[in-house]
Amino acid sequence: MKKLSARQEEILGFIRKHIEEEGISPTLDEIATAFSFSPAAAHYAIDALARKGALEKDEGRSRGIRLKDEERDERENMEIPLFPSEPSPADVREGYTDKACYVPRRIARSGAYAFIVRSESMRDAGIIPGDIAIMTDDISSLKDGDIVLADQGDESGQIELRRYRRLPGYVLLIPDNAIMGIRKSNSAKVYGILAAIRRDYGLPASRT
Repeated sequence: MKKLSARQEEILGFIRKHIEEEGISPTLDEIATAFSFSPAAAHYAIDALARKGALEKDEGRSRGIRLKDEERDERENMEIPLFPSEPSPADVREGYTDKACYVPRRIARSGAYAFIVRSESMRDAGIIPGDIAIMTDDISSLKDGDIVLADQGDESGQIELRRYRRLPGYVLLIPDNAIMGIRKSNSAKVYGILAAIRRDYGLPASRT
């Protein structure tokens, strides 16, 4: 890729962010609005980025801007299930939800789901009810200090976000909330590791 000007880097950054957050590329009109360009100037800017090898164009499509192959796998978004609250293991396993959200492919391809946080367990870490927790269900990399979705392994069946810490013979599930107690268990079950938090006040997309 040829060297980009500072303005071209800004435009490319906007396109990347739009794809990461919305799951689709911006239109020329959206680029023009974001940078106070005329539509013609936006078209010229995208042509210049394509000539320098920073992106690709699919002519004839309103959202025909595409990142280069090596970036698409990292940045283009994929749909994952979105649960209305902390899901049960059966929910995660069977995908019992008609809602979805979109996350970067690098997260989704390892197995992922999301839910709307209802518990106050991680409030002091800045995770509050209404936030969207994006989880990876691959727990092979689980380590002390990770924020996990877990239950204590008892009859209560309560599932919520906690910090994970393993000690000889048992596990601690630690809240980031001063008024909640630490759970100690030798049969705790972890259903996912927190990958990201979103604070999204829009309506989630529905599967069709």
